[in-house]
Amino acid sequence: MVRSAHFTTEFGTNVAGGTGTCINELHKASGPDTQIIFLSRDVGHSLTADKVRCAGFYDMDVLNSLEFDVAVFHFYGLGYLADETFLRGRKLIYAVHSVPTTEPWNLLNPYGGANEVPFYFERMCDRADLIVCVSEAERGKLLLLYPDLESKTCVIHNGLSTPSSAGLNVSSRRTTFGFLGRCDYRKGLREAIQVLSSVPGELIIACGQEDDSYQNAAKEDIRRLGLSDRVTWAGRVKGEEKAVFFGKLDALLVPSRWEPFGYVVLEALRTGVPPIVGSRGGMTEIVGGQYRYIFDPWDTESFAECLRTFQNDSEETVRRELETAVRRAERLTAKSMAAEYERLASELVRGERIMEAEAAFLFKRRYWRDTGGGPSSFPFRAAAGRNASSTPPLPHA
Repeated sequence: MVRSAHFTTEFGTNVAGGTGTCINELHKASGPDTQIIFLSRDVGHSLTADKVRCAGFYDMDVLNSLEFDVAVFHFYGLGYLADETFLRGRKLIYAVHSVPTTEPWNLLNPYGGANEVPFYFERMCDRADLIVCVSEAERGKLLLLYPDLESKTCVIHNGLSTPSSAGLNVSSRRTTFGFLGRCDYRKGLREAIQVLSSVPGELIIACGQEDDSYQNAAKEDIRRLGLSDRVTWAGRVKGEEKAVFFGKLDALLVPSRWEPFGYVVLEALRTGVPPIVGSRGGMTEIVGGQYRYIFDPWDTESFAECLRTFQNDSEETVRRELETAVRRAERLTAKSMAAEYERLASELVRGERIMEAEAAFLFKRRYWRDTGGGPSSFPFRAAAGRNASSTPPLPHA
């Protein structure tokens, strides 16, 4: 059997977004020849979990002792390991959970001047034998920037081990909405608050305090729009708390300006709650392009009209749409995701994935060289604000 090692900076309760959820699901569903390598700034961090090894970022004694045939890197900041000193001829798969551009981005300056971000991202893409994207939308974004990577990219949609609930939550009133995600302008919370002012109903907000200034602005929006009695702050919701949260909702609002995949949409469908989703990114690949409750997240009127449609539709229409989306999403399981990673790893080791000449994979454009920049600091200093990598966008057309 081929031994795979998934390298990550998120695992267990140390989860910031979709990458961590994906890793946790892979850990549940993967076979005995797959292990998780959890890299932490806290060198003394330890976990007592099966098939998991912990190490500090530069704990090379531990890292060099690892035995594997294929490495799967889940974060561009691990690019410092993407060389032969560490890999020693072993295969590398790079899982692109998001292309780390700014929001919004453009082809002339996709990284907003943060030269070390493209340096490590391009280094990772350059060395990888195969690049896996979490959605067709994210793969399309990657190829807009680097069309020469097309032959070494593929898509493995994320999956969830949670089975679908027995029932569907279709209410006749449909006035209780929920928001679940980071308190981050990329997630569109303030737009959801604005749209709430034009439709009947209440909003339950489940988020942390990732961005104090953004949260304060959202609270000011609520006060200014006179929505204080219609909005509830539930704080960060995770684990088993999510089932309770979803049980209160008539619909989940997901107005992200760009979402590479959208685990929260899959979680809503698993609990029988209708998601109302933005059209930018991978969420439409979960619900299907013909799903009735899709809107343009850059257009608040489109968002408001979608909510009104949802509220005015008959119960039969809402149930039909939800049933179709739930059935479509049933294929997105953790088991199928893990099996795809294992299949790709086996094909790479056996040489069954025939690639073009290595020269075809050398980047024709090196952003950091073009701008005269390069890496200036330790790569694990997480990008923040406009350069955060967790929710990359496409330019608004």
